[in-house]
Amino acid sequence: MKGKVKVIVDGVTYEVEVEELGTGKFRVSFEGESYEVEAKDLGIPLSAVEMPAQVQAPSAPAPAPVTAPSPAVSAPVPAPVTGGGVVSAPMPGKVLRILVREGDEVKAGQGLLVLEAMKMENEIPAPKDGIVKKILIKEGDTVDTGQPLIEIG
Repeated sequence: MKGKVKVIVDGVTYEVEVEELGTGKFRVSFEGESYEVEAKDLGIPLSAVEMPAQVQAPSAPAPAPVTAPSPAVSAPVPAPVTGGGVVSAPMPGKVLRILVREGDEVKAGQGLLVLEAMKMENEIPAPKDGIVKKILIKEGDTVDTGQPLIEIG
């Protein structure tokens, strides 16, 4: 799987291209350079995410990647949808920001909220097109895996 991910290193946002190599290894391309990186100690099984939850990126052009010391924004983490279009938390964490309001029209893949887990900011995307019917959490809430977050109809 190949995709683009935004990472934050020392407060600067970078967009990097990521290709999954398997077993927690990824090829990260940035400013014409490619690096092979490994995701470790994420606190969730790697099979639970479509894209890496943590990407190492260079803070400046360098021969080897460096780990981002500040929280990084990861690729969207798919949230399970239960009956009735309720998006559930894919992992335990803290709700940092809610990106939509009740009544908003959303498209599949659009960010619904940002969930902090293991010092990583994970944007939870809408799994389908629809209308935000109900927001079941508020900013600052701590949620568990599987907890209902937002209902989309």
